[in-house]
Order: sequence, then C-alpha cells, then structure tokens
Amino acid sequence: MNRKGQDMLQRLKGNAVAAYRSAPISTRSRIRIKGALFRLFGFALSDTQAYKGWKDQQQATRQLKLRQEALSAGYRPTSWMERLSARLSGVQPPRSANADAWQDYGPIKAAINDSHLRRRQDARVKPVDTIKLSQEQIDLWPSGFPLPAPVDKPDVTIVIPVFGHVQLTLECLASIAKWLDASGPTIEIIIADDASTDATARILSATPNIRVVTQASNVGFLENCNSAARHARGDAILFLNNDAQVTRGWLAALFSELNSAPDVGAAGSQLLYPNGRLQEAGARIRRDGSAELIGLGDDPSLPAYAFSRDVDYCSGASLLVRRDLFERLDGFDPTYKPAYCEDMDLCLRIREAGYRVRYCAGSRVVHHLSKSSEGADLPLKTASIARNTAKVIRRWQSDLDAMDAVRTIAFYLPQFHPIAENDLWWGRGFTEWTNVTKATPNFNGHYQPRRPADLGYYDLRLPEVMRQQARLAAQYGVDGFCFYYYWFHGKRLLERPIEQMLVDDKNDFPFCLCWANENWTRRWDGRDSEILMGQQHSDEDDRDVILDIARFFRKSTYIRIGGRPLLLVYRTGLFPEFSRTARIWREVCREEGIGEIYIACVESFEQAARGALPEDFGCDASVEFPPHGMAEFLQPKGKLLNPAFRGSVADYRHIAVRYGAREAPAYKRFPGVIPGWDNTARRQDDGVCFQNATPGGFQAWLESAIEKARRQFIGDERLVFINAWNEWAEGAYLEPDQRYGHGFLQAVANAKDHDQLVERA
Repeated sequence: MNRKGQDMLQRLKGNAVAAYRSAPISTRSRIRIKGALFRLFGFALSDTQAYKGWKDQQQATRQLKLRQEALSAGYRPTSWMERLSARLSGVQPPRSANADAWQDYGPIKAAINDSHLRRRQDARVKPVDTIKLSQEQIDLWPSGFPLPAPVDKPDVTIVIPVFGHVQLTLECLASIAKWLDASGPTIEIIIADDASTDATARILSATPNIRVVTQASNVGFLENCNSAARHARGDAILFLNNDAQVTRGWLAALFSELNSAPDVGAAGSQLLYPNGRLQEAGARIRRDGSAELIGLGDDPSLPAYAFSRDVDYCSGASLLVRRDLFERLDGFDPTYKPAYCEDMDLCLRIREAGYRVRYCAGSRVVHHLSKSSEGADLPLKTASIARNTAKVIRRWQSDLDAMDAVRTIAFYLPQFHPIAENDLWWGRGFTEWTNVTKATPNFNGHYQPRRPADLGYYDLRLPEVMRQQARLAAQYGVDGFCFYYYWFHGKRLLERPIEQMLVDDKNDFPFCLCWANENWTRRWDGRDSEILMGQQHSDEDDRDVILDIARFFRKSTYIRIGGRPLLLVYRTGLFPEFSRTARIWREVCREEGIGEIYIACVESFEQAARGALPEDFGCDASVEFPPHGMAEFLQPKGKLLNPAFRGSVADYRHIAVRYGAREAPAYKRFPGVIPGWDNTARRQDDGVCFQNATPGGFQAWLESAIEKARRQFIGDERLVFINAWNEWAEGAYLEPDQRYGHGFLQAVANAKDHDQLVERA
C-alpha cells in the first residue's frame, strides 16, 4: 500500500474510533460491538493498541479457562508454600480456613507462565547466516578472508582463546574479516593457543596479521586468557570465544557502549544461537551464585532485548573491558582456574571498583555455547562449576544478597484527615472514609462496603497512625511509600501527612513523592469537567514546585536511585512540554545543592498505551500503573441489586494474567501491580470494579513483576510499584480489611521470598 493509501486508512481508523467513543450506548453494548469488529476486521486493526489489548484479553481468558477446567476435574496446583510445608512435614498441608484467599494462585501463576511459554514457542525466528568453511577453504586459508593489518596503538585488542577446534577458530576469524568496518575502531588480534594438539599452531602461525601467544602446556582457559592479555596494546581488550562468529557492526557498537560514559568498565554483546534464538542479553546473578542468562531461548527481536542497559554481568564469550582496569584488577582471578565463573567474578570486581557493566543490544555475536569444550571430561567440568560457584558465594554472598533485592513501593493516599477545602466541597468532616462507608453492593457478589481491620478508620493527623502503618508495611516486606503530592500553582492540599514524615524522627520509613498534577475535580477523574482546583503549569510554577519538593529530597529516608532522589510525575501529558519542565527541575536541584535527580513518569491514562520513551519527556524511566489501559470489561455475573448501575465490571484474574504475561518494552519501565480495584465507593452508579481479587491472585502477579524487575534492572533500579497502600475508595489497598485480614500483606512477603524457595528446573 502506498503512502496515500496508508494515510487514508489511518484517517478511517481515527474516524471509526471517534464515532465509537462518542456513541450514546452502554458499556455492555460497547463490549459486544468491539468484539464483533475485532473478529471481523482484525486484519486491518492489528497494529492498534486496542486490538492488541483485546487479543491479549482473549488469550488470558483462554489460559484461565483451561486452568479452571483442570481444577474442576480434580487437579489442584500447589503453591511453593504448600510444597515446602509438605516436604518438611511429610504430610499434605490442610486447606486454609479462608480457602478462596489463595485458590487463584496456582491457576494465575500457571496461566502467566503458559502465556510466556506459548509466545516463545510460537516465535518465528530465522537461523543466522553463519560461515561454514569447507576442507578446501581450510587448506587454502586465509585465501578469501584477509584480516586487516594491525596498528601500533589499536583501539581494541581481540583476544581469542583456543584449544583445538581449528575449524571453529578459522570461522571466527573469517567472520571478523567479513564484518570488520574500516571506519570503526582499529584492532589487533591475538590468538591465545593453550597448547593445541591439532593443526591450530601450524595453520595460525602462517596466518598474516595476527599474533599467536602459545602456552608450553595446557593451562586452562583462565590462565591462557591472562597470559595473552599481557601482550595487548589496545585501549580495550575484547575476549572473544573461538566458537563465536561476529555480525555486522558488532565491534563499533560494543566499543561505543564501553565509551558511552567514564564509569562504564565493561560491555558484553547480545549472544545468539546459530538457530537465531537468543542465548543471552546480559546475565543476572542469583543469591545462590547461579546465573540466569536473560532471555535464554527467546526471540531476540523483542523490545525487552532491544536497548542497552546495566546488568549484573556479561559472559566472557564476547566481553569488552578497559585494558587499564583489567590490569589494575590483575585480570581473571586465578582462584577460579582452570575455568568457570571467572567472567562473573571479574564483572563483580569491576562493579566493586565503582564501574558499570553494560549489555550492548547493538552488538550481536553468534555463539555455539560450549562447542569449544566438547570432548572435555564432563565430570571434571561439572565439578569445576560446582567448586567455583561455591567460591563466588563465599566471596560475594553479602553483595549477591543486596544485588538480588527488589524494593516494593506502595502508592500512598493522604486523604484520611479533614481539610478546609473538602469541608467546603463535600461537607464538614469529609475524608476518604466518608466515601468508603457509604458504598453498597451493585450486584450479588459485589464486595462492598470495604471495612478496615487492624488500623480502623484512622485519622492521619495523628503521627502514631503513620508509625503503625510503617511498622506494618515493614513487617511484610513493603519497602517504602510513594506519597501523592498535591500542588496547584502554589496551593498545597492534603500536605499534613507528608509534612509530618519530614519532621517525625520516630518514623524512619523510606518514602518518595509523586506529583498528582491533574485537576482536582468533583468526579474524581482529573478531567476538565467540574474542576474544583486546577493546574496552571508554567516555568515559574515549575521552579516553585521543585523548590518545595527539594525539602523532602534532603531527608535521609527519601528513596534514591544511585544516590539520586526519585520523583514521580502522575501525568506528564498535561504539561505544555514536560521535557522543558524536567530540564528546569534538574537545573534548580543542581543550584540548590541536591545534585542529580531521578524522574519517572507514571504510565497513567493517555500514557498507558502509548509506549513512549521516557527520555522523550526528559525522564529516566516510567512506572507501570495498572489497571490503566489493560482492562477488558464484562457483564456482572451476579444479579443486579442497583437498577441505576451503569458502570463497568472486569475480572481481576484476567488483568493479572495480562499484566503478568506482558512483555517488557524497549525502555526502562518499573513493573506495577494492584491488589484490587473498585471505585464504586466514589462513583456508586458508574464506577469500575474488578471481581475475584484475592491475595493468591495478587501474589502470582506480584511474583511475575518481581521476576521482571530482576531481569530488566540491577541495583537500586530493581523496583516494583504497588497501587496502592490505602486507596480504600478505589478498592486498591494492602492494609488489613475484615474479609482477608493480612492476606494481601502476606502475599507481598510470600512473593519476595518466592525465588529463594521455589524449585528451579
């Protein structure tokens, strides 16, 4: 289709969407119309977010249906808690007194895993076009594959360790000759020959433009690499396995990544199997010293693997290291000889020295994986891996514990105390509890009203209440609160709780702020109708607000990422130009002695489905904010009790699977979860509620979010946001209630411990 035809199709789509949204029809009718349109015209709508969301919902529904059918047939999946209990006691654990609290854990967890597995299996990945030398080409080597002449002071020294397997080595060199860019970094090539017994020495000694460093006897991979590295003249050393083949642009991208910042100490390539599947997009180190190759077996074209990022470590199959740093660290530690875990230990020491290790998405290298060690003594190899993993644990255990930690941060609503404005707008003494207590069920099975348990109908004017909340959160593994901050052109609302945090020396719970920068409206939706308090964004206002917020940045318990105070912004799309606002904020904070700040945009409302890069808004990352943009509404299953109800109903289990199985984007997005959602306490007749929200379902979703954070981020950026700690009128809270007690809090504790207790294949 030509450009004119594409533009016409886009206009038709836009007109259809506008007509659909403005039509005076009920939510139920919209659901039926949308489903029919997508079934009939999906071929023309497949690139729209709405269609993709609908398809995801259909998939989630099918996965859950299969699991629930299995349950009804007598299958009962067990959680890691039940398996562990049974293993320790030797008997089957009894069912919970509140059985419905945890019964969704197994089906939702399995449905999320099944969705990932099915997507991975269905991926259409093409094998990589690699070089395969014939015997005739080997005999005529290096005819047809001339290697560049080395320079006196190269940018990069390529060290290729070899022990036999001459054909693999020659194919590796042939790929370098094929794809080396004359405009890229200059190189020299050193072959580290570990006393090979085949034709390696004879053929390579006659190969022009390489240097061969030969060991007198077989010393193993580690000492062979260290020995060759001592002869390096490049500013950086690239350790490249001989069972690897490089691709177009691999070295230029890797060298650029290493030099992207002074504190980058090493950079590793994206590793692929010859069949085109992903082998590694960086690696994560677990607390037990084992490694997880990020994306193993996946489709390498997915967005999650398409951007460069900091990682725990990169394997030595293609690892570029600053030469001066490598020498300062005395190279690979001989403790790990002959091999295995030496690259992991090197990366840990690089990080200990204050440098970062980067995964470079633009550098792609095909790696056979262990092809060069074929024929080695398998029991000896297994014993070496076990022995060296134990050495990693002994040396780095405290670091591994800290590296593996994921911080959970819960959004915190401060509207649980009276203020003059609410007295005027809603009546004397109004707080969020006013909405909560007046709610009634709209249909059979609708969980309303919500009644608090341990903390009761508290008043946030009392510092002791906030201390109790902090103690309860910490007890169950919630690591911090993100307070909503309300500022309207110099006017603050609901500021008392966070101001108390600023001065209360008895409350040391970590916290950060999220500027809820939308209009304050009578309908609780932040839109432009019935505005009670409006926003007035300007450069002057930007300076004023950041000067006020900076007071909190100076508090020692304020949440930081890499030493930078974390500030969230609820709706960047409402600013005239948020990138300009972000620049002003950063400048002011530097002037005020705060230093650099970390800005994250919340993916709410219009941002939820855009997938826009945070850096386009001047932000460092974004925050996933369910249920925005992912809900698929259904018919209420129970009998209607409120004839005036025209709101929307969704199934929590579906959205848990959809978010849990959602693929990570090509940018930094901190995962988000919700324990539930039901805002009919605020909007009785036209609210949105999610049925079937249970601690078990929430735990399954939270576990998947924690796993994503561990795979996509390192260190302080391993964050998961929970919406919310105390949004009682929106049915989104972790605080104990009279139905599930501490169930949702216990789910947080369970999910954070899950990785340490679950069995791994």
